[in-house]
Amino acid sequence: MNKLWNSISNAWFKPVNPRRLAVIRIATGLFCLWYILSRFEMLQRMVKDSTAFEPIGILAWMEQPLDSSIFWWLSVVLIVLNICYIIGWKFRFTGPAFAILALLFFTYRNSWSMIYHNHNALILHILILGLVSSANAYSIDAWLNHKKGKRDTTAHWRYGWPIMLICALTVGSYFLSGVAKIAGDLAWDWFTGSAMRSQIAVDTIRKSILGAETAPLFNTIYKHTWLFLGMGIFTFIVELGAPLALYKKRWGKLWALLAFGMHWGIFFTMGITFRYQMTGLIFLSFFAPEKWLTNARDKIANNADDNASPSTDLNSSPTLLFDGVCNLCNGWVGFVMRKERKPEFRFASLQSDVAKEMLNSFGIKNKMDSIVLIENGVLYQKSEAVLRILGKLKHPWPLLSVLIIVPGIIRDGVYNLIARYRYSWFGKQQSCEWIGPADKVRFIEL
Repeated sequence: MNKLWNSISNAWFKPVNPRRLAVIRIATGLFCLWYILSRFEMLQRMVKDSTAFEPIGILAWMEQPLDSSIFWWLSVVLIVLNICYIIGWKFRFTGPAFAILALLFFTYRNSWSMIYHNHNALILHILILGLVSSANAYSIDAWLNHKKGKRDTTAHWRYGWPIMLICALTVGSYFLSGVAKIAGDLAWDWFTGSAMRSQIAVDTIRKSILGAETAPLFNTIYKHTWLFLGMGIFTFIVELGAPLALYKKRWGKLWALLAFGMHWGIFFTMGITFRYQMTGLIFLSFFAPEKWLTNARDKIANNADDNASPSTDLNSSPTLLFDGVCNLCNGWVGFVMRKERKPEFRFASLQSDVAKEMLNSFGIKNKMDSIVLIENGVLYQKSEAVLRILGKLKHPWPLLSVLIIVPGIIRDGVYNLIARYRYSWFGKQQSCEWIGPADKVRFIEL
């Protein structure tokens, strides 16, 4: 018995660096923020239809939906708490508050139309991370503690068991899916692939009738029944074999890769997107994502001394191209100039001739409307440009460069949403009136 307990204890209470838990916190928070922002307007319209309201889960006691104005304010509060969860500010309070409100919000969202079970893993992960010490690294709280001399980056079991719990919940969701298939009337048909083949056919016919886009590979694979046999066997291996991922670390990584591939296979054969799974964020707990930051930071961080003298060769300086009429973009430029570790950036409006020439040299002739960074002969844009710029500023802003590990499709999705509404939210201006005479030398064709 002692040997069994020691084995379980060593696996579940293994000391882990707090950075791993922090990376998973940031990743889950960013995905949730992207989801809410990208569907904000749709959700506000949806909850106005009181006739479609069918409360589920912990909200099953509700007899009627909330007033739409109340839901709007709850959505805004959730976004604010989501940002606090990501940056780790006052996490002792904002972490649990966000986790609980996210559970209520997604349950309420699923009380309309259909129930989206693919959100369950995300919310369960956020619940765990919001209730434990997942902001002891890569957070505003950690930075403030560091300034007070209270920084603690040592590995500890209190960071290990939440990761194991996340792994167990992830594995459990796949295992239950496999058990459900076996318990159903089509158990053997799922194994042979015939049920999957029929389901794909029905789904494709339905989408064709409704005018929706069908699965990319349907016409190619449908006539090959042996492929569905292989896919059926593969699916059962991934789902029923999921508990083995908890046995050994290497097995966990292999299983995560197989499950990741399965979801992309579902997308290509059925056109169904499980975004949290397809980005791989659901499987981060099976790896050591904090180690990936070393390479990412090497690409972003500027290792120059904070006290180094300003660069006098503007041609060797990184160049930031921005929308010259956007209040938000001009505010961003002013922020960069105030927070630089040394005055090395030079700037140009995207509307200027020099910016157009620079973009032409990279083969870009279409109009650009995003932040652009040109450094060492390489062009970066959108979220990657912003994160690389943050990496060159004074602390604590370089901490946000950790977000580079988040898949670009998510980072740029949030960026595109803000860029789309930047004029209506922040307004326009005709010139950069805040630029002083001493700063004008750093602006090209001002």
